[in-house]
Amino acid sequence: MTETAPVTVYSTPTCPWCDRAKEYLTSRGVPFVDKDVSADMDAAREMIQMSGQQGVPVISTDTEVIVGFDQIRLSRIADRFSGPKRPPFGVLGANAEDFFARHKELIPVGETTVQGVYVGKIKPGSVAEKSGMMPGDVIQALANKRVRGMSGLDSLIESVRTGDQVSVRVVRNGEDVNLTLDFSDPVEAAETVPQA
Repeated sequence: MTETAPVTVYSTPTCPWCDRAKEYLTSRGVPFVDKDVSADMDAAREMIQMSGQQGVPVISTDTEVIVGFDQIRLSRIADRFSGPKRPPFGVLGANAEDFFARHKELIPVGETTVQGVYVGKIKPGSVAEKSGMMPGDVIQALANKRVRGMSGLDSLIESVRTGDQVSVRVVRNGEDVNLTLDFSDPVEAAETVPQA
């Protein structure tokens, strides 16, 4: 972590709450400086002067000081300082079994029950649209994991990070179609395009 990061974590190598705070910030993509107060006396004095505490962890920003592992306050810091946001998936869908129970005329030929997520609408410019996904597709697998319904799809999408490319298998007109979802940061991608 660089010295110019917006968040500083004052910690010791033997503090499990310090590890949890750093793991949480890392998982949320928040850049931070880690200062070991057991080895750096200047950092220890700085921490005590700032917080009035000798206990760790102490997490500081330009406007806030958190003493201890306070996940609610840490999440606010993460919302403020996290790295690039993952572009939206962009699918409005329904559990396929529920949808086809109400719309039997749309069940793919040769199928009796269809599991997965029925794609109703796709947001323009979204990851789903760019992948070639279409309304009427039924998502059945994402990242080689079976999708049985909306809650399973939501959980899998939550695990995807900015920059990931993820395979998705859909059923379209009774046939399996494999697509790739590209969750690259759209701002960074735009910056790499040469100017005309």
